[in-house]
Amino acid sequence: MIGKYGHILLIEDDVDLASMLIDYLTNFGFGVSHALSAEEGISCYKINKYDILIVDIQLPKSDGFQFVEYISKLNKNQFFLFLTARLSKTDRLKGLHLGGNDYITKPFDVEELSLKLQNYSIKQSTVLPSQLNIGDIKINRHLLSIEFSDRSKQVVSPREFELWAFLANKPNVVLKREEILLAVWGDSDYFLGRSLDVFICKIRKMLKRSRFVAIKTVYKVGFILEVNIHNCH
Repeated sequence: MIGKYGHILLIEDDVDLASMLIDYLTNFGFGVSHALSAEEGISCYKINKYDILIVDIQLPKSDGFQFVEYISKLNKNQFFLFLTARLSKTDRLKGLHLGGNDYITKPFDVEELSLKLQNYSIKQSTVLPSQLNIGDIKINRHLLSIEFSDRSKQVVSPREFELWAFLANKPNVVLKREEILLAVWGDSDYFLGRSLDVFICKIRKMLKRSRFVAIKTVYKVGFILEVNIHNCH
């Protein structure tokens, strides 16, 4: 579920704490997905786009620092904060060195955390356009929706929306697969390529409702979002 203030991925192995945070943040207007481990979090991240990551440091197998190091390679601009019981200066400095936007120690005030995240989300939403128009399609960032001329509307995942937005900003241009993967996922490995193919297939099906926009495959190169602007009123 995508909330009014964005989508959070919570990496926390304490089920009770996670449940409490999910309830509280949902009431504050966030959509929250939960992963119990760094490995599960990485799997989620490769499928969806998240506005904010809340990462516990003490996790089974790979710890929160290792998780963030991996995610930063995929997206160096990802906003994240650490949630931990560790109080040492060394850990705090390591978290900030990795690019953490905040380092919150347990126990903490849930309302204060929620307000911090809400303020960040509001600042971000004022920077990005709320709607993109291309041909007879309206792409709404806040609603994560694609609306067609017949007024039918399709809600997409955050990651799918990023792909829609990237293609819509570069109409009638051949886009290489690697270029798309790096822009949307931050990496271009085989498994991400498979995710791209799945998303392109979904977009192609949705575009059957459009009179002016279509997506074409350029063999062994990538894709092109074709927009017939001459017949679009």
